[in-house]
Amino acid sequence: MTATAAAEVDEGGRRLRRSGRRLVPVLLDLLLAVVICAVGFRYGAGFLQVHEARWVVTVLDAVGVDSVSSSLERHVLVFRPDGEIILAEVTESCSSILSVLGLTALTAVVLRGRRQHAVAGLVVAVAALLALNHLRLVGSTVAGLVWGTPALVLFHDWVGTVWNLAATLGGFLLMVCITLPTAERAEQDVAGRHTARRPDSWARPGLGYRLADDEVGRASRRVNLTGLMYRFVLPTRVARWMGARREAGRIDYRIGHLPSAERAVRVRALADDGLGAHAASLVAVATYDDDPTVLDALATSIAARQWEPVTDPRVAALRLWARGWLLQHPERDVVPASAAESPPAPEPVPVRRPSPPVPPVVRVPGPVPPLPPFVRVPGAVPPLPPVVRVPPPVPPLPPFVRVPAPRSGAGPDDDEPSTERLPQLPVRTDLRPPVPAPRPRPPSPTPTNQDDR
Repeated sequence: MTATAAAEVDEGGRRLRRSGRRLVPVLLDLLLAVVICAVGFRYGAGFLQVHEARWVVTVLDAVGVDSVSSSLERHVLVFRPDGEIILAEVTESCSSILSVLGLTALTAVVLRGRRQHAVAGLVVAVAALLALNHLRLVGSTVAGLVWGTPALVLFHDWVGTVWNLAATLGGFLLMVCITLPTAERAEQDVAGRHTARRPDSWARPGLGYRLADDEVGRASRRVNLTGLMYRFVLPTRVARWMGARREAGRIDYRIGHLPSAERAVRVRALADDGLGAHAASLVAVATYDDDPTVLDALATSIAARQWEPVTDPRVAALRLWARGWLLQHPERDVVPASAAESPPAPEPVPVRRPSPPVPPVVRVPGPVPPLPPFVRVPGAVPPLPPVVRVPPPVPPLPPFVRVPAPRSGAGPDDDEPSTERLPQLPVRTDLRPPVPAPRPRPPSPTPTNQDDR
């Protein structure tokens, strides 16, 4: 009993945890819808009120009605012929802000998986809502201009409410119609029956059931807006990029109707175009096909394209699946896809006829001339004198010069800076300075005194 109770508690705890994990995305989606509505109403309500009032006056002026004015923001002034002036205010409930925010939140939370289709559906639905709400405001203004204030209030409160509800529902249906794929491209109809010609070998629980061959309607080739956009509006590069992107996400169910050998060849051809070019079809083959030959061809084709970058989650899934398949079946002789194909037949090599043998060329050696005899010269050859190496002359050393000793009391501790010594120069003792010539003395004067005489 104790083990059973513990198992029940454990199972209940797991169930609660799984429920909690599923509850978190739902709460996040609700929070996103609330944020979109709150922020949009805060910053978009006043903008729509002002511009919708101006649009009403602009349209009435265009048709020749000049007794209305939008001089006051968010108001429409109506001047009746009897002198009555009606001041009609465009409130938040009169504008289409609530319907626009509701469709925007619904697209962001529920239809965001369709990406550009959801954005296109939202843009068309919002434009239709604005046009229908504009017609309602114009009708209310015209009713007040012709019949007075009671008619304006009656039209606004009763006819306008029903009109607004119908406009919102019509905008929602228009958005869903543009967002969801067409009946020709859908895999199931409204009853859950398959219309995409899914192969019987790929049938799995939860994928519905196929229609009989006589019940499948033939797709029409009518001219549609999408085809016109691709052919005449979009640039060629953009159209090719969008077509390649659509092809990468499309499953080619015709592969499952082929025999096993042709299916393997078709899988190799799709993989040779690039794993990202037909990723959805290759993932479908790896998921639903159970023929080992086809799966081996797919695994070897993926293994042979390891250089291709991973540009999509489907490509990463194909790489992981191929690795698991090759590890699970090591006994298979797995070779690359390029080597698995049958080699081309060798071209015939032309055979040359053997030519008659050519006799070898034999060279006959001619007579060799005799060498001249050696002539011996009488007499001994005198020996060469020995080579004597003469050393180069040694330069004379300069005479020693006595350097006077430093003065006492002078040392590194003195305040005087140290004297930088000049380089010693050789002193030549054989040279003497020239002796100056004696100067001539002037003649002494003759004494003239008596003593000297």
